[in-house]
Amino acid sequence: MNRLLPIIRILTALLCTQQGYAQSLPISPASDSTHLQDTVKKSAHELKAVQVSAASAGSLQQSTRAVTVIDAKKYYTRPATVLGLINQSPGVRVRQDGGLGSQADLSINGISGRQVKFFINGIPADFLGAGNRLNIIPVNAIDRIEVYKGVVPIELGSDALGGAVNIVTRQELSSYTDAMYSIGSFNTHKAAINTYRNIGHHLFIRAGGFYNYSDNNYTITADVPDQMGNPVPQKVKRFHDRYRDYQLNAEVGITQQKWADLFSVHGSFYLMDKDVQHNMVMTEPYGAITRQEHTWNAGLRYVKRQLLPRLNLSFFANAALIKEHFIDTSFNAWTWDGKVYERRIAYGEISSSRTNLLFTTQSLVGRLLLDFTADSSNKFSVSLTSSFFTRTGKDSLAEKYYGQNFYGHRVQMQKNTAGLAWQHAFARNITSVTSIKYNSYHANGFTIDNMVFNPAARSAQQWGWNESLKWDIDARWLLKLSYEYATRLPDEMEVFGDFSLVKANPSIQPENSHNLNLMARHNRPGKFSAGINSFFRLTDNIIFLQASPRSSQYQNLLKALSAGVEVEANYQFTPSLSIWANGTFQHIINKSKKENTGNIDDRYYNQRLPNKPFLFANSELQWTRNNLFKKDHTFQCWYGISYVNWFYLYWSNDGRRDTKATIPIQFVQRAGISYAIAHNRAAISAEVHNLSNSRVYDNFNVQLPGRAWNLKCRLFIDR
Repeated sequence: MNRLLPIIRILTALLCTQQGYAQSLPISPASDSTHLQDTVKKSAHELKAVQVSAASAGSLQQSTRAVTVIDAKKYYTRPATVLGLINQSPGVRVRQDGGLGSQADLSINGISGRQVKFFINGIPADFLGAGNRLNIIPVNAIDRIEVYKGVVPIELGSDALGGAVNIVTRQELSSYTDAMYSIGSFNTHKAAINTYRNIGHHLFIRAGGFYNYSDNNYTITADVPDQMGNPVPQKVKRFHDRYRDYQLNAEVGITQQKWADLFSVHGSFYLMDKDVQHNMVMTEPYGAITRQEHTWNAGLRYVKRQLLPRLNLSFFANAALIKEHFIDTSFNAWTWDGKVYERRIAYGEISSSRTNLLFTTQSLVGRLLLDFTADSSNKFSVSLTSSFFTRTGKDSLAEKYYGQNFYGHRVQMQKNTAGLAWQHAFARNITSVTSIKYNSYHANGFTIDNMVFNPAARSAQQWGWNESLKWDIDARWLLKLSYEYATRLPDEMEVFGDFSLVKANPSIQPENSHNLNLMARHNRPGKFSAGINSFFRLTDNIIFLQASPRSSQYQNLLKALSAGVEVEANYQFTPSLSIWANGTFQHIINKSKKENTGNIDDRYYNQRLPNKPFLFANSELQWTRNNLFKKDHTFQCWYGISYVNWFYLYWSNDGRRDTKATIPIQFVQRAGISYAIAHNRAAISAEVHNLSNSRVYDNFNVQLPGRAWNLKCRLFIDR
């Protein structure tokens, strides 16, 4: 009977790594002869931990999961960004609302937006504040990026709909300090520092931080009124899009004790200050709206292997306090050239009441993982994640306008996720896993309709499961098959909105999806590797953001089918010259009948969804020369391209073909050089993005920066 369940194997090594165990388990060499005997006794145990950490990073690509692993260490000396690295992955598209600090929408095999979950060392980033967003985390602070497709492992402890990104932070086990500073176009500055210190044999300290700043004043083409008041397309600079943030963090822990292999406490502080330039569809410029955030995080981690014979335990908990301030108090109306064309009597730039909203969010998340090895062929894992979210606000201007403080009412949400997995080895070259997941949530909140306060409550629960199989055909060929019935519950933004740009919708329903992946890989180490992945997604009750010039709202609407194929290849011409390339075709069509959409007919049934890329590709040619002028000196140069085929902004069967709004073909080139000395301990690099200064668009036809340069310096000190 067991052989009838084709399923993915969950590697024990991966389980340990994703919980942050490997990255925080320092192994100190003996400093004198008095410790020699203890060191010899512990050497086998410590060496095993090191091997598990090293193997897990390299073996994920060969695991049973449909996963892409990006080694961030290769980019420490380059001015790369996390979003940039993810955007170069097969089957993945990152779409942003502007420059540095803007919101980013990530699509994985047709699953996009909030359907894709983000994690830091396996911890849901939703509860860690804006300081842990993918678009601002420095590359030099992380070890690798894991992009999961179709099946999301239970260790991640969240209700992802079929796509997830896990950021694994650096795993050095010896003392080091790594610092970087970069400067770029649009007055952009970035700095980051990370340090790790072993103190004795059991105590470690980790600390770090980063700083980002940009004016984001890149050139766009927009309609500006002429002397007669008629709109005329002109090239103008964004005038109200400044972004600034910084984060400080620290962790102190002990290791290799009888009661704990790892116990640590951590804390962080984050500040963000951002101007808001326009609405979501980029039809109306703003000149005085700002958004600020302050976040405090505190938490602990605990890992104990062999808590009982063959039973490992990992626990994480984090509490966050987030204070956000949204300001819309100006009476002015602006044009795209930064001039005031009208001063209103009563209205703000967005809200009729004007807004000076300060709201406070408190969240608590905890996750427990148990891993039991029954025998050499069977292992069981249990994951339990629980989170609590609550928010209150105060707006003195809105209170005066409406006659009461609507935002003073509390909104709250509790979510629980549980998972059970069984992994089994059928034979030496065939491994599998089966998992079941349970998700539930309860929310209490309110809506404001026609200036009337209406309390609202919502509860839901969903089950999901997955099965997958990996077959190592021989030393070079690997075949994977995976399926998941995935469910996702609405999150706090979709249920409660943000009190400013997004309205609440407490009645929103959970999503579900059937996800199927078939993947084959071929690998000739050191010479050539290639892979092909075909995917199928049938998603129902899709939650999407219904954008509007004033106030948007998340809604349930479409049932969609996504099918496609992605290919990738890497080739090493010579020890110095290499190339990689990937391409994706995805066909995402509407499967909703008129009864579910409110349309008078089924004219949109089986039509490709608008505003979604369906054909895109990436490639990069790299030349690396070691010992170019002196020993341990490395010179590197690269040239990369990104291609996105044109696609319709709205439904393809509406309007005349020759007048339909489209996002044109986008062909973006980049090139860079770097020079490093002393085994990359000191390096300087430069890169130019969008060499041809092409017009680049993303969400809802929002224009992105044109040609931009970046210069980066890095200094690494070990011991």
